[in-house]
Amino acid sequence: MLAAWWGRARALRAGPGPAPSVLALPALWAEGRADIADFADCPREQRRTPHAMRADGSQKCFRCGHETPGQDS
Repeated sequence: MLAAWWGRARALRAGPGPAPSVLALPALWAEGRADIADFADCPREQRRTPHAMRADGSQKCFRCGHETPGQDS
């Protein structure tokens, strides 16, 4: 238990990791490690809702969780 507490304290002192550079975001998106947020038509809710857009063309609705496959899926 002491080791877990010590590890947590060390992580809190270290702070958050470095944020990715703005220039690195397109590369992260192309690799599938980041999503773009945008509005799209949700087939389940029958209205425009915020979605996560993935590099393969698939989408995920933030409201209901419905996933629409992309052309590469």
